[in-house]
Amino acid sequence: MLETNIYECAEENFVSEIMKSIKSKKIYILNACVTTNIVCRPNCPPGRRTKPQNRIYFKSLNDAYLNGYRDCLVCKPSEGLPGPWVSKLNKSK
Repeated sequence: MLETNIYECAEENFVSEIMKSIKSKKIYILNACVTTNIVCRPNCPPGRRTKPQNRIYFKSLNDAYLNGYRDCLVCKPSEGLPGPWVSKLNKSK
């Protein structure tokens, strides 16, 4: 019998819905890791590797800062335009 983790399925659906909302309504949501206290852009590579049970979401950087989180050193959410992370290779195009 194949065992399905309901929490992981719910998390995937939630993230999928957030990404659809971001694309359609230009909503900016940040994700953060509770074990490292680091806040990332939604598609940041280190942020995507965060375990679902350690991930929380913020609507703004200010909310994250007030809760004791700091910027990710890869995607740097406080720098540049709000929105998804863009790699250095894609920034030059």
